Amino acid sequence: MKRVLNLNEKKRLSALQKLKIADSNPDEVLDLITRLTQQIFDIPVCLITLVDEHRQWFKSKTNMAISQTARDIAFCDHTIRSSSVMLVPDAEQDPRFCKNPLVTADEGMRFYAGAPLITREGFAVGSLCLIDHQPRDFSVQEIEMLSDLAAIVIDIIESRSSVGFVDIVTRLPNRQRLMEDIATLIKAPDHTPCLLILIDTLDTLYAYDIGRAIGIPKVENILKDVGSFLRTELKGNDKVYSLMLGRFAIIRPLDEQEAIFNQLEIAATKISQSITSDIPINVRLHAGYTVFSSTSECAETIMRQGMSSLHEAISHNRLVMPYQQESDVIQLRAFNLLNDLMATVASCDDFHLLYQPKIRLADKKFHGVEALIRWHHPTLGIISPSEFIPLAEKTPLITPLTNWVITQAVMQIAEWQKRGAQIQVSINLTANNLVEQDLVQRIHTALILHQVSPSMLEIECLETQTLMNNPHAVASLDALRHMGISIALDDFGSGYSNLNYLQKIPADILKLDQSLIQGISSDNKSKVIVKSMIDMAHALSYHVVAEGVEDNDTLRCLEELQCDSVQGFYFSRPLQHDQILEWSKPYI
Repeated sequence: MKRVLNLNEKKRLSALQKLKIADSNPDEVLDLITRLTQQIFDIPVCLITLVDEHRQWFKSKTNMAISQTARDIAFCDHTIRSSSVMLVPDAEQDPRFCKNPLVTADEGMRFYAGAPLITREGFAVGSLCLIDHQPRDFSVQEIEMLSDLAAIVIDIIESRSSVGFVDIVTRLPNRQRLMEDIATLIKAPDHTPCLLILIDTLDTLYAYDIGRAIGIPKVENILKDVGSFLRTELKGNDKVYSLMLGRFAIIRPLDEQEAIFNQLEIAATKISQSITSDIPINVRLHAGYTVFSSTSECAETIMRQGMSSLHEAISHNRLVMPYQQESDVIQLRAFNLLNDLMATVASCDDFHLLYQPKIRLADKKFHGVEALIRWHHPTLGIISPSEFIPLAEKTPLITPLTNWVITQAVMQIAEWQKRGAQIQVSINLTANNLVEQDLVQRIHTALILHQVSPSMLEIECLETQTLMNNPHAVASLDALRHMGISIALDDFGSGYSNLNYLQKIPADILKLDQSLIQGISSDNKSKVIVKSMIDMAHALSYHVVAEGVEDNDTLRCLEELQCDSVQGFYFSRPLQHDQILEWSKPYI
């Protein structure tokens, strides 16, 4: 099929650079084509040329001593401006070339026939050309044959270039090609600002569910349809890139921002009706964008900013969100903390435990502590566990971190015992901890090693919604409880808490979340809710602990509601291990 020639020189040079062929190693296949072409036409010289900004390169050649010429004397510089074969039967008789040094030299060129190598995008990057030192005729059939051979050459060149740059499913340019294109744009000295827009269309987990249920080909068909839909709807764009499952990208000039946002808005209203399947699918659009130009740092930074903006669009359920440095700073901090956490977990030197006392309301006696991990970062100071524990949970770091907490807590119990104090310590375990197959054995080993009774340890379960749906986690809790360790359900009454927890998770203690407790002295509805929870818990034989008790009014209200125990700043902030015994004297 004849390709339409695009004479935009800037884009032509960019297309040549993307092919990454001018300075690459010799190509045996192209060398074979030049030899066969020479033999077919029975001509001395056959060349595959590439025309750069200032030079003409010979990518493959026969009977030619030199490897390049200046562009201003190259016959092929004329060829790339034509969509058909350029024919020069006798260069000495052609006013364009009769004084050309390639013609006037000894054994100079007399005959030339060149077929342009035109890419799929319409840019002529070079030629397949024939040269003779004698004038000669060239038939229409020979012209067609040379043109056909040139088409084979450019197909080979483009195929070689696209290996590793095309998504195998959608057949769209992939992430690697996007990164190359961004890098090329920011290197251009006169590059105008552009938008990188990342687009999310498909819930990844649901796509995997579809694959598990009826096979990957069904998912691949959906992705192909989405890619075609975006190419149709986002008019005026040369490329839609396929980055990963259900995620795409486009690049647009900044001055087209209003137009592309309008197109995205229209596409968002049409996509669910346009992408059809014999199974229910949930396709939708979220887009995040960032602006870049020749002053931008690098392609990796631009891509990261685009990913950050897309994450914000998804998390806020917005169609389009710009890159926001504030959100990016938070993400960068999390990433840096995770890197630092890895080194810290290896030594545990910067971790320590604080202990918050718990008071039994019936007699105002001290009856245990909750161990709270703290991380003293060498440069950032104290890092809250609410910040670094969720990071650790996403990685294998949560296991050694929990091991350290278990060991430190059991050792501290043993130390207090040696000083004549029987203090129960509660530690927090995540759902990820409880599905570790050797968790129960590790805890049992620590208790035996330090000669601590299981009754002196309490496990507080976080993420009870996740626990309830995991039989292995529930089995671990059951084993710990049978060992004699108390089990507490933490933060009850917050988030996704529901009564199924009480039926399915083996526990002895309910810890009422401080969000419920803080309003009971002034809000009657809150008080009624907490009262009903305490009454129900007592009817089911649970011990009830209220968290976040910070004033006397709240304490008196909890006493009235017959709560069993409390903890909070009203009695004490978390204390160092060597402060506990002195603090506890009035409450023994």
